[in-house]
Parts: sequence; C-alpha cells; structure tokens
Amino acid sequence: MIMNYWKVGLLIFVLVLSLSSCTTTREKQSDNRDLDPEYQYEKAVVAYRYGLPEEALKYLQRTLELAPEHSAAYNLLGLIYFDQGNLSQAIGYYQQAVALNPQLAEAYYGLGRAYEELGDKEKAQEAYRQSYQLKPTPDAGFSWAKSLYESQRLDEALTVINQTLSEGPSVQGYNLQGVILNHLGRYREAVRSFEQALKLVPEDEVAAVNLGVALVNCGEKDRARKLFEELLPKIKRPELRARVEDFLRQIKK
Repeated sequence: MIMNYWKVGLLIFVLVLSLSSCTTTREKQSDNRDLDPEYQYEKAVVAYRYGLPEEALKYLQRTLELAPEHSAAYNLLGLIYFDQGNLSQAIGYYQQAVALNPQLAEAYYGLGRAYEELGDKEKAQEAYRQSYQLKPTPDAGFSWAKSLYESQRLDEALTVINQTLSEGPSVQGYNLQGVILNHLGRYREAVRSFEQALKLVPEDEVAAVNLGVALVNCGEKDRARKLFEELLPKIKRPELRARVEDFLRQIKK
C-alpha cells in the first residue's frame, strides 16, 4: 500500500515538475522573442495593418534598438509618417531604408509617393523608376508612366505603361494608355484602350468619358453623343457631369 501512495506521490511530483519546466520554457521563449528584432518587426506590421500606428511605432523602436540596420523597419516608419502627412520625416526614413538596402523596391516607391505629394516631379519620377526596375509591380509601373506623362515624355510613358499592362491588365493602366495615345494623336488606338478599361470595369466613369472624347477625335460624333447621353444620368461626380454636359453642347453645335 505504501508503494502505491509513493507512486501517486511520484506522479504528482513529476507533473508539477513538468508544469514548472513548461512555464520556464515559455518564459525563455518570451525572453527570446523580446530580443528578436524580426519578431518585434512582425508585431509592428500586424499593428499597422490593424490601424494601430502608435503601437506599430513602439514595436519599430524596439526593432531598431535590437537591429539598427533593419531596412524594412525604416521603410515601415516611412509609410506610417507618410500616412500621417509628415512628408519630410517619411522621406528621411525612406532614404535610410534605401541607404541600408539599395534593393528595397518598396522604399523607392514610398519615396516616389512622398516626392509626388511635395510636387517634386523629377525626384518622384526617378524614385518610381528605381522601384519599378527593381520590382516591376503594377503600382510602380503606373506611377512611373504617369509621372513621365505629366512631364510630357509621352513616348517613354507609353513604353512603360505598355510594359506594365503586359504583366497584368488594370483599369487605371488602360485608361492612362488611352490618354497618352490620345495626346499622341493615335485616336483609334486610344479608343481600344478605353474599351479595354471598360471591359474590366464597365461602370468606370472616367474611362467612359475618355472613350467619348476619343470617339469625337476619331470623327465618330454620333457614337460619342449616344455614349454621353447614356452616361450622363449615371454620373455621380459633379465635375465630371459638368464636363460631359459641355461635351454634349459642343457636339450638338
């Protein structure tokens, strides 16, 4: 009988010891995570995605204490300050990110957005170029092409947007392609671009209005008038409605 009690006592001792060991292991894991810059950075990313920028900043501060050359952390800092409208601070962090990692395409893209907001078109254009050439994403390609178009570098803009669209169709891409072609006097091609945009999103008002303009430029006024008349009751944006009304008046003259 004594042996049975001893066995029970031993079992309890082992269980308690095991639980104590598990607790110690968890504490060690927690300590290790607190010292892991990647873990701190991932917590910052999650906080940012959940709309908690102050929490994200706290974890980013800890990340950089542990790993002062963590380029992705500087990139996320740039993004947070850009969202808050603090462009000069955002640019500073993006610049630190690319200084540490010249291959970080996302940081160049962030720089482009910040420079564009400041109205520095040349710097924005160069940053978008670097971003797209490192990692040809649709957003980077569109932004680079748009900045080239706004600088009246139409042939270069068309080359970039064509390349971007070859990697994946988008409404904004086809719309920009059509606008560039229209400015180059290639009206039939512009019509096809706007039609492609509307195939993707039939309710896109901007692409529809641009299609009407391209049709007028092609000499197809009747088709353009019909399009504008059908479109007018559906337009929600007052400034776009006013433009369509003006186009209709010009066509009917």
